Amino acid sequence: MIDIERQRANFKNHRAKLTKYDNITILDFKDPNSSHYRIRFLFEEDYCRLHISGDLGELIATNYNNMTYEKFGDFVNNTGYFTEKINCHNRPIYVYDEDEAREKLKEMIEDLELQEEIMKDAYDFEEYEDVLEEKLDYMLEDFSDDTGVGSQGYDRISEYFTDAWEFIGYLGKESTGILDLYMLAFKLAQEDLKLQESEK
Repeated sequence: MIDIERQRANFKNHRAKLTKYDNITILDFKDPNSSHYRIRFLFEEDYCRLHISGDLGELIATNYNNMTYEKFGDFVNNTGYFTEKINCHNRPIYVYDEDEAREKLKEMIEDLELQEEIMKDAYDFEEYEDVLEEKLDYMLEDFSDDTGVGSQGYDRISEYFTDAWEFIGYLGKESTGILDLYMLAFKLAQEDLKLQESEK
């Protein structure tokens, strides 16, 4: 997860430049003396399409009426809404944490009182905690940082949870914070444009 407050320092020397063409609006935000953390927001105003490019990755997002420079404020404080409009990107928006997924499964097993189900094929001398860890290993055997629970894991978790399809995609899922970083850059660029205007 990106520490947004710490990242703010990377933009401290940036200046914003707004360029408008017929149906294109470009917002550049960069340090005049460096290419470090430079970012460009290019809005295709007539197609309501945004292209983000630069050192922080590439992204394209589309929406039917508000993916424009003037209306982008609809998204800057709502990355969940923005995520739904993304067509493609080259930086991961989410990663999956296996330890977190394991802990969540443990909680769910306790909440639903599935301990007996977990122990049903165990030997008499086996301890519950040992059996549980073994079962969790089995459920998360094909877990990936990129995609989370795999198809084998889905089948194995479904043996204990009939509603696995409802939650399995969220197990261990964490935001990387890249969208928050894009939104921070846009907000800081807007602030700089206002400052430039006041200095005229």
